Amino acid sequence: MEKPLLKNTEVNVPNVPKTPRKIKARWWVMFFIFLSTVLAYTDRSNISIVAVTMMEEFGWNEQQFGLLASAFFVGYLLLGIPAGWMSDKWGGVKFLAIGVFLWSLFTIFTPLAWSFASMLVIRFLLGVGEAVNFPSHTSVVSKWSPLHMRGRWQGLNMSGMAVGVMITAPITTWLTAKFNWHASFYFFGALGIIWAIIWIKIATDNPKDHPFISKQELDEMEDGSEAKESTATKEVKIPWSKIFRVKEVWGLTLIYFFQNYNWYLYLTWLPAYFMKERGFTLLKVGIYGALPWLGAFIAMNVAGILSDQLSKKYSLSTSRRIPMYISFLGTAIFMALGAYTPNEWAALTYITLSVTCLGINFTMFWTLPIDIGPKTAGTLSGIMNTSGTVAGIIAPALTGFLIVSLGSWQYVLFLGAALALMGALLTRFMISAKQVLD
Repeated sequence: MEKPLLKNTEVNVPNVPKTPRKIKARWWVMFFIFLSTVLAYTDRSNISIVAVTMMEEFGWNEQQFGLLASAFFVGYLLLGIPAGWMSDKWGGVKFLAIGVFLWSLFTIFTPLAWSFASMLVIRFLLGVGEAVNFPSHTSVVSKWSPLHMRGRWQGLNMSGMAVGVMITAPITTWLTAKFNWHASFYFFGALGIIWAIIWIKIATDNPKDHPFISKQELDEMEDGSEAKESTATKEVKIPWSKIFRVKEVWGLTLIYFFQNYNWYLYLTWLPAYFMKERGFTLLKVGIYGALPWLGAFIAMNVAGILSDQLSKKYSLSTSRRIPMYISFLGTAIFMALGAYTPNEWAALTYITLSVTCLGINFTMFWTLPIDIGPKTAGTLSGIMNTSGTVAGIIAPALTGFLIVSLGSWQYVLFLGAALALMGALLTRFMISAKQVLD
């Protein structure tokens, strides 16, 4: 008797290799934007690390160095609004590439200055090149970012400032000790030129024009982004008469002054403060001087994520204001404590916390122009940044004057704390994330 045939229940499934997860095109674009901000801040802040060395070599005092730092911001002011307007009108990608290339050249030229006047000119031209950076970024992000991710992408972008300053201290200190103070200018300038060449190859103003973007990613980005309208390929008409009648634009412009005054006070004078006022050596500045900027880096990224999460529960305006209150009040409190304490390590702790709180605000300020007017975000951010640049001109020079004339850093820090409190107060009445343009 034959045995019954057993039915084969197994199914032979061919081994189909899984498609590897593709890195999204916008991640590359945003990562390179982040890198350009890192480079911008290495190139503008390395001079503060070698400030004492340069003052001793050239015989400059604090007031002269303050004027030198302010020269950068005069150049920065000159191109602030035009850079935003040109980015919105013709696209931010090419202008960013040009800006990075130019400022990198002037970074390399810095050690070649033969006098105080020539150094002033070079720092001025460096500022002209760097003025392109943030308005171009904001224009690009407005086209590449969905609504629900604006905060975190601008948080990543802004955190490049903190990373730039943070890595500048140890790298510049090491290069100065190994070679001389010239070395970091050559090193960071060369990196910027390499970045510009790569960026022009991998970025497009319109996401639809990117060679590696998928339809799935384009669909994801149509949630509140400008990708679906192809604004990058159309000439954008800037409503100048309307812009200057909008309360939100004036609020951003005024309050950003208070924010940037303290930022540039720290950026240009913090290493000298630790060395001259608190007795730190150059080596200690290289090690511990990175802590405030590490705190700011963390704060900028957390602020973007926090604001995006708050926007799911509260209005968009409230979700932007809450981090701003925390930022301004924390900056003021810890700045005042840093001025008051006689202990150098307590001062380091308080200043670190102050810079950390200060970092929160940048994510909010550079997200708000996209909220207020997505198609004119580059122009709006350029207007806002012009006010911040005026603070950058005033803060280094006024700080140098106060130190020389009054002989104390306490007045400098108490003034910064008072401006931060003013910023917190005005935020309540003048900051809104309503889309009032476009």
